[in-house]
Amino acid sequence: MKSPALRFNEIDFLRGIACLAVLLFHYFSRAPRAGWMQGVDYPAFEALARYGYLGVHLFFVISGFVILMSAHGATPRAFVASRVARLYPTLWVGATLTAATAWLLGEVRFAVSLRDYLINLTMLAHWFDASYVDGAYWSLAYELHFYIFVWVALRLGLMDRLSWLLVGWLAISAVNAIKPMWPLQFWLNAKWAPFFVAGGVFYLIRTQGGTALRYALLAASFALAQVYALGDAAAQGTGPEAVALQPAAVAAVVTAVFGVFWLIATGRFCMRASTMTVYAGLLTYPVYVIHQFFGAMLFEQLRGALGVPLAMGLTVAAVLGLAWAIHAGVERPLGKRLRQALDAPHRPARVSSLAG
Repeated sequence: MKSPALRFNEIDFLRGIACLAVLLFHYFSRAPRAGWMQGVDYPAFEALARYGYLGVHLFFVISGFVILMSAHGATPRAFVASRVARLYPTLWVGATLTAATAWLLGEVRFAVSLRDYLINLTMLAHWFDASYVDGAYWSLAYELHFYIFVWVALRLGLMDRLSWLLVGWLAISAVNAIKPMWPLQFWLNAKWAPFFVAGGVFYLIRTQGGTALRYALLAASFALAQVYALGDAAAQGTGPEAVALQPAAVAAVVTAVFGVFWLIATGRFCMRASTMTVYAGLLTYPVYVIHQFFGAMLFEQLRGALGVPLAMGLTVAAVLGLAWAIHAGVERPLGKRLRQALDAPHRPARVSSLAG
């Protein structure tokens, strides 16, 4: 069945929220604690920014929603073409900008070898034990695994059995929560499955309605999401960059993520297209791939001459400006050409423009 031509502006809005949360986490909590951005000392704000890492959890729910929408009615070839066109041009530019900056500045904390840089361009650094050009790329690795799972389901004609595939994935996740199994946790996204599954189920409810099985999947996803999120929160209280996180706050954020998606799935939260939603949809990915290590290096170059507040403001402005330049100058034109080249022999199904 052909994918419905839908545009969820509220999803674009949530992308922006997730990206902003991660950026604030890195700039006002993680980077200062790691010594990457010195002089950033705003304790009251850091107490809130430290929870911004949960923006990645929101990203994974968003991905479950929009990737299933993209795959619905698409051929395996069209799905691959849409993913490559959406992800790789921006990654190539972002990774090159970050790696080149580290090499030029002699920043040993952020520099990677030429081998690792080249492997990063494939988005397969985690398969070859290569260092990430930017630490934020770890989440792209799990996104890629999810895309592979969806492609396999398309290739084998299993999309009609999607709900039962999600049941199996959650079962693996539940077993892993009880007894962590690294190979399965890594290759099958066992730790992040509850978030991807929840997003997919919310999409199914929005487009096809609720069923007892879908509600059961949501309940199981929610419970496992809480288990994994609270486990991660406890782990962040140890190590050289330890930070104290309140379990109640973490649980509340995860609950809020599921709550807002429930409103979207049931049609209770809808947004009109606006400048804010358009730019949130367009700039989230390029901002994500360049903001952390490149932003930290830029900030440190500016801080000595300009002071912390102005250096921070200019760093954020530069990241946003570069993100727009990457989108307009690389992602949009090159992505279009890649998609046409990869899907040239036949394009019988339209893949949603929301893919991302």
